Amino acid sequence: MKTQIGLSRWFGLAAGLGLLVAGGAAISIVTQAEPSLAQTAEESALPQVWRPASEADEALIWRFVLQSPMGVAALNQLAIEGFISPLCEKTLYTHATYESFQTLLQVQCPTPGGVSTARAYDEMRVTFNRFEDTIDTFSVERIYTD
Repeated sequence: MKTQIGLSRWFGLAAGLGLLVAGGAAISIVTQAEPSLAQTAEESALPQVWRPASEADEALIWRFVLQSPMGVAALNQLAIEGFISPLCEKTLYTHATYESFQTLLQVQCPTPGGVSTARAYDEMRVTFNRFEDTIDTFSVERIYTD
């Protein structure tokens, strides 16, 4: 699956299309997004490699996510699937080895959501991979319970 993001100056976000709306001349970036299948809670217990992020790390991670087109695209995917809500619990983790260069955003909602008509998800996890000060790639996992 390919995602195309046009960017120059940030003016808005077309959440329904998953496309960053920009004013002025747009630069197109094409990236390979890795599809992932939904997993049951038993199959997808949080690996021990993830450590809860400190407050300082959380502030740094949010800055990287919000200032990177790929970070905004990941949040856009969460919004499309109904996982951006004040009722959803959001937890950030850093990798034991790579620290804040690889982070995990775990979002758990009291009401299952998602865009699938066959299955609702209780939890979504977004893994961000950072190069220097920019989110380079991300992957999404959808977790459900039977």
